[in-house]
Amino acid sequence: MKKLIYILGAFMLAGAWYACTPPLEGVTLKLPVALANSNVVVQFQPSNVSAGDLPSNIKITLGGADTAKVVNSVGGKTLAVKQNVLTLAAKSNSVPSANAPIKFFIIAEADGYLRSITPVEITSTKDQNLVVKLTKIAAPPTGVSVVQQPATVPASGTTSAPITAATSTTSTVQEKATVNIPSGVTMKDGDGQTVGGSVNVVVTKTDATKTPVNIDLSDVSKVLDKNNQPIPSFTFKPVVGMDIEISNDKNQKVKSFSGQIDVQTEFPTGATDPTTGKPLAAGDLIAIASYDEDTKVFKYEGSVKLTTNANGKLEAKGTINHLTSVFFASYNGITVSGNSNNPADIAAAKAAFGDNVTPAMIMAIKSYSLAFGGSVGQYASETFIVDVNDGAVVFETTDRLNNSIITPNAITKIVVKNSLGEVITTVNNPYPSGSSATINMPAPSNFIELQANLKCKDANKTSNADNIHMYAKKAGGGYFYIGKATRNASNIITATSTILKRGGVYDFMFDVGGILFYYDNQTVTTGSVHSINSSMPDVLCK
Repeated sequence: MKKLIYILGAFMLAGAWYACTPPLEGVTLKLPVALANSNVVVQFQPSNVSAGDLPSNIKITLGGADTAKVVNSVGGKTLAVKQNVLTLAAKSNSVPSANAPIKFFIIAEADGYLRSITPVEITSTKDQNLVVKLTKIAAPPTGVSVVQQPATVPASGTTSAPITAATSTTSTVQEKATVNIPSGVTMKDGDGQTVGGSVNVVVTKTDATKTPVNIDLSDVSKVLDKNNQPIPSFTFKPVVGMDIEISNDKNQKVKSFSGQIDVQTEFPTGATDPTTGKPLAAGDLIAIASYDEDTKVFKYEGSVKLTTNANGKLEAKGTINHLTSVFFASYNGITVSGNSNNPADIAAAKAAFGDNVTPAMIMAIKSYSLAFGGSVGQYASETFIVDVNDGAVVFETTDRLNNSIITPNAITKIVVKNSLGEVITTVNNPYPSGSSATINMPAPSNFIELQANLKCKDANKTSNADNIHMYAKKAGGGYFYIGKATRNASNIITATSTILKRGGVYDFMFDVGGILFYYDNQTVTTGSVHSINSSMPDVLCK
C-alpha cells in the first residue's frame, strides 16, 4: 500500500528539449567494470498536473541505516534527478535478499513543494520502478490540503512546547485537519533513536468525497487492534484521509512517540456515510485506522463520536502514538475479516470491534489470487495497473503469478491497464468459482522490439555500458519509462515495449547511471522491430 493513492486523470511530465549532442562530451570518467545491480528507477511526477512542471533542481538525499549500500547505477555516489528520473542501485558487493533487505529512504526537496520521504526496500537483484508524486504547496490536487510546519525540538527529542500543524483551506477544501504534539513527548525514529533539532512537520488531508482514497490491503503484513494484538484483517470506507510525516535536518524520520498525540479533522459539509448513504451527524460513530508504509502494519485505532465545533463543522478527534497514514471512516462500513472462526479470533475481533461481531462476519472476507497468462510474456516486465470493481481496489504490479486481492465483496470485474492508464483487457466475472483466476493477456497490438546500435565515435573504442534504461516521449509530453535494455549476442542493445504506438513520433532518452544521451524525432516503425543507430557519449567509451 502506498500512502494515500490519488486517483487522478492522465498525467504529463515536463520534458525539456535536448539536442542529440551528448551532455558530457569531452569529460573523462572511469567507469567500473561491473556495473551496479538491483536498480531502483524513481520517476517524479506532480501530484496535480495542472500545477505546472516540476522544478529542475530537485534535491535528493538518502536516509536510513543502509544508505552506505546504495549508489547510482554505475556505482557512484552522485545522486541527480535528470528529466524527473533518478536511478539508484545496490552496491555491487551488496547482495540483498528477503532475509537481508537493503532499506533506506529517498528524501526529495524543492522550493515551494512538500518535502517527500519515500521508503525503499531492495530484497533481490530484480529491478524495481517507483513513482513519487511531489505536491506543490500552493496548488495541491482537488480535494487535498497541505501544511509544512517547521519546529525546533531539543536534542533529547523531547518536546519543550506543543507543536501544532493545521492544513490551510483551499478553493476545493474548506475543512482543516490538525496534528498536535503535546509538550513533554519524546519522538523516536524506526531504530529507537531520539529525533531532535530542526524538524519539519508535513500534514496532507484528503477529502474522500472529492478525491477517492484507496486502501489496498494486499501489501499489509500485519493487522493489529488498538491494544496492538493481532486480529483478523478488516476493511472500511474512509471519509477523510491524513498523511503525517515528521523528519529532522539529519534525515531521521519520526516513527513513534512516548505518549499520545492528537489528530483531528473537520468533515466536509453534507458528508454522508459511504455505506448507508445517510448524512453524517453529531453523535455518529467514526472509526479511526492507520497504516504504516514502513512496517506495513494496518491498525484499528478505535472509534470516536462526531461533534460540532465552534465553526459549526462536524469534527472527529482521535489519538495515536506512531506516525502513519490515518483514516477516518464510516463505522458502519467496517467489515471484520479472516480465515477462521476459532474462539481466539472471535475474542480478538470482539475486543477490537465490539460484541456485535459474529463468526459469519469474520468468515465473510476473501483473499483472491490473481495471475496473468496468455501473451503476458510479450509485455516483458512492464507494470500493470489492476482495477477491481471500478476502483474498489486499485494496485500496480509487475508480478505475473502471485497477486493477492483482499476484499469482502464479490469480484465482478477486473480491468488491466498499462502504466499510462490505457486499458489492455477487461474481464467480467473473473472468479466464476473458487478464489483463483488467471487473466489471459491479449497479444499487444503495439508490441515493438527496440534495437539500438549504439557505437563509439572512435572506431578503436568500445563501451562497457550494458546497464541502460530507455525512455520515450511525444512532443510536448514527458518521458515515460520503457524498460531496462540488454545487450544481445550481436552487440545490439535491445528492449521491448507495448506502450509505444506504431507509426508514432517519439524522442528517445538513454540513461546510464545519470549520464543521458538522446535520439530525437524518431518515427517508430509500423512493424515489430524498430532500429536506432546512434553514437554514444565519449564518457561511456574506452
